[in-house]
Amino acid sequence: MVYRLIDDNKNIFGLRWLCQKFGIIPNCYYNYKKDAKRKYRERLAHIFELIKYVYYNNNRVIGYRAMRIFIKRYGYELSNTTMHKYMNKKLNLFAVIMHSKLGYKTGKKNKIFDNLLNQNFTVDCKNKVWCTDFTYMRQPNGKFRYNCSIIDLYDRSAVASLNSDYINTDLAISTLKTALEKENYPKVILHSDEGYSLLHGNL
Repeated sequence: MVYRLIDDNKNIFGLRWLCQKFGIIPNCYYNYKKDAKRKYRERLAHIFELIKYVYYNNNRVIGYRAMRIFIKRYGYELSNTTMHKYMNKKLNLFAVIMHSKLGYKTGKKNKIFDNLLNQNFTVDCKNKVWCTDFTYMRQPNGKFRYNCSIIDLYDRSAVASLNSDYINTDLAISTLKTALEKENYPKVILHSDEGYSLLHGNL
């Protein structure tokens, strides 16, 4: 293409000289340049939208190398270096490493309490029996966030619920203290499955 030939050699022969040789008005060349820039910006915007689409529809675990393969399927051939620049530097998107759930060793229980409920979970009044347990949630960054909750068996309402980065006795105790303070320290049975770091007994 003549315009591209001029663009590639204008620093050597001069723009006006090349335009004269090919019988092209300089304004035509400048219009070509503007149109080329517009098409480049449109192409880049489309690539960026595709990158974000693939990234967020694959749980944000796609890195720039894998992203290059996905984008190639849409007809865009990019190098790893270019994809790294587009994804990590331009769009600030990084692959989230999904860590496996950390295991733990069950320690020796300090005290084993009698099962006062014996599978009878019917309660006739509030603040008579509470149940508690741990759960965990995986965050977008791959780390885990732990929760300890206490519910009242009478109406299944949440008496207290606290979150922490760690699953330990401190979380269980803090949740219990919060529940007791909220309900003005009732005499209540706290029931759990006696799992890791939980309490079970007659308070």
